[in-house]
Amino acid sequence: MPPKIIELDIVDLANTGLAVGYDNGKVTFVAGGLPGERVEAMITKSRRNFNQARLVRLVTRSADRVEPVCRHYDVCGGCSWQDLDYDRQLFYKRKQVIACLEHIGGFEEVAVDDIRPSPDRFFYRNKMEFSFHLCHPEISPRRFVLGLHERGRFDRIFDVQRCHLESERSNDLINFLRDEVVRLNIPVYGLLSHQGFLRFAVVREGKNSGQWMVILITGGGEFIGKERLIAAIRQRFPDLTTLIWMVNDTLTNIARGVVREVLFGPGYIEDTVLGLRFRIGPMTFFQTNIRQTEALYTTALEFAGLTSKDRLLDLYCGTGTIGLCAAGRVREVVGIDIEEESIAMARINAEVNGVDNGRFIAAPADTALTEGELAGRSFDVAIVDPPRAGLLPKAMDGLLAVGAPRVVYISCNPATLARDARQFVE
Repeated sequence: MPPKIIELDIVDLANTGLAVGYDNGKVTFVAGGLPGERVEAMITKSRRNFNQARLVRLVTRSADRVEPVCRHYDVCGGCSWQDLDYDRQLFYKRKQVIACLEHIGGFEEVAVDDIRPSPDRFFYRNKMEFSFHLCHPEISPRRFVLGLHERGRFDRIFDVQRCHLESERSNDLINFLRDEVVRLNIPVYGLLSHQGFLRFAVVREGKNSGQWMVILITGGGEFIGKERLIAAIRQRFPDLTTLIWMVNDTLTNIARGVVREVLFGPGYIEDTVLGLRFRIGPMTFFQTNIRQTEALYTTALEFAGLTSKDRLLDLYCGTGTIGLCAAGRVREVVGIDIEEESIAMARINAEVNGVDNGRFIAAPADTALTEGELAGRSFDVAIVDPPRAGLLPKAMDGLLAVGAPRVVYISCNPATLARDARQFVE
């Protein structure tokens, strides 16, 4: 049966990045359209309550449409709205926050400030993960690719020549590494076969410090050509701070693993946030847009209204960045995170910055406040920065139990923020 082609008007953008239109009253999510456009689209999936489709042709073009700066935009899954004017991107993001608070949280007449734009639109990310993947010679004569996932595909990687999210030296590193793997004949991992060796190349950078780290994540086995690859990387990139080898010998296709060896350098980098110095390990969490992070933390601390008598809870503290930035304004900081590596870094960061009123505990957020040494403790202020899933029910119970009259919730998912905000109100 031939694919169905429809024509429809795009009326909105979903928080997934897809455009929204209606086909005879049925909501249809379109990859590629913008509000104000009339498009031809091909139905790729049809369900009882909605369709999914991809753009075939623009019938009318939005005045907000701009030319993407990245040559990979049409295929890459990394940037959904690069063809939309940046000010309009901010408009729709704010609109989505309001919609979540109203429809999910049940709030009325929500007051949401204008979004503060990022100081940098491109080359701002301090971390990028690139995947190796075996492929057919028709795709690449090297028989492998090194880059990012194609949009909507877990099993397809394309060669990145120049990404506009991280730095130019990161682009240089990836292009150089691709050629060196060929020269040294190092085996590459296949996403579907689960055979091979090189799986990921991760680049982390200190945007303020200038330090940078490369992490090579492999499957199990012997690292063929290791010493020659190290020498080649060090010669080509003499300013590289550290190079780390990690192993992921599981079937899970994630850029994580266990450190096998620090190939050179200290095994970490450092960067600064609001005048403090922070150590970043290969797998520790650190906000990816550091200049916007400083604006975010400044706003969060203003909202917290901290005083020198306050006891501050930093829940999901990571490497301690928020709590340590606040430490000079409060009596005590207690940070909690499930990742032991992050907590170890938080303790080091406290020492490096001479903070002696901070304590960091490795524990699950859903039990840390109701069991063990923190059970029954109270706090004056809580700052929470959970993952996209938001607060787990037990974590919410524990947070409410500490009785903090001021809670600042930093969210990367307006839907779970709205859900959790409703629980706070109730």
